[in-house]
Amino acid sequence: MKKSLLAMIILSTAAFGANPGQDTPTESTHKGEVGVPMEVRVTVLPQGPQLVLLDENDVLINKLVFDHGSMVAGLSQKSTLEKEVRLARADGKPFGENTRTYKAKFEAKDLNGNAIAGDGSKNLTLNGHGAASGETVDSTLNYRTDDITVSTKDKMVMTKVTSIIDAIPSSQNSGLYIGSGTFNATLTMD
Repeated sequence: MKKSLLAMIILSTAAFGANPGQDTPTESTHKGEVGVPMEVRVTVLPQGPQLVLLDENDVLINKLVFDHGSMVAGLSQKSTLEKEVRLARADGKPFGENTRTYKAKFEAKDLNGNAIAGDGSKNLTLNGHGAASGETVDSTLNYRTDDITVSTKDKMVMTKVTSIIDAIPSSQNSGLYIGSGTFNATLTMD
C-alpha cells in the first residue's frame, strides 16, 4: 500500500509538478501544459480560555513570516511588509471577568533572547546563507510597544507589525538572508 501510494505521488509530481512546464504550442491543435502540486488543509482547534495570536482574519498564527521575496542588489528599493497581530482568547470571550482589568504588551526577541525594539531602534539581523555566509542584512520591526489597558469587556488587543528592509547596496553578496526570533504578547492582571 505504501509503495503504491509513493509511486502515485512520484508519477503525479512528474506529470503535473514540473514548473516550468512544456513549451508554448507553435502549431494548431498542439498544447502545452504546466502544473504544480496543490494541497488544501486546515487544522481545527478547540475553544477555551487560552491566549492565542490571530491574524486579521482571526486565523491562528503558527509563524509570523515576512517574506520580502527576491531583492536585487543595487536595484531594489526599500521593501515594507505589514501584518496584523491580534491577542485574544481561543473562545472569543472578553479577557476580564467581573471587575478584573489587565495590561497587554507586545514584544519581539531574536533567537538569543535580545529584544527587537518596536520603534526601530534595535533591528533584527538577517544572517546570510550559502554564498552570502558571514554577511548580514537588517530588518527594522515596528509594532505597538506601550502597555495597553484592557477593560473587562475587551475581546481583542491588536497591533500592526511592520518589517522594513532598506534598499540593498550593489556590494551585498547574493544569497538567502534569514532572521528568526519570537513575537510575544503578554497579558498581566492589574
